[in-house]
Amino acid sequence: MRESRCIICGEKRNGLEVNEDAVLHAIRLFKRHVTRNEKGYHLIVCKGCYVKYDTAKRKYERRQMIYLILGVVFAIFIILTGANKAVAVIFGIVIVGLLYLLSLLTYMPSVSMPSTRRKKA
Repeated sequence: MRESRCIICGEKRNGLEVNEDAVLHAIRLFKRHVTRNEKGYHLIVCKGCYVKYDTAKRKYERRQMIYLILGVVFAIFIILTGANKAVAVIFGIVIVGLLYLLSLLTYMPSVSMPSTRRKKA
């Protein structure tokens, strides 16, 4: 069994499990093949760090939305003012992609919440 580590404080604790997604998978692949320094921890958020995690998660989601909206606005502006529309569309897509990648600087993965439904007796 893998060792559990909190993604906020880094301590060995128990808590809410972090959902594995494409970003975490890419980070693990990078650490495994490029830096050769993969620890293989089971990622969690401990009870004491949940408030910090929740604040960081909301901050990440807001920034992601703002960067995507800015990217779309820039793309529309470039397409409307560009002389060559095909190049302008490609450049607009690149701008949206780069701004989305910029939002990943504050990336915070989601956690799996335990179900709170009660069983009927």
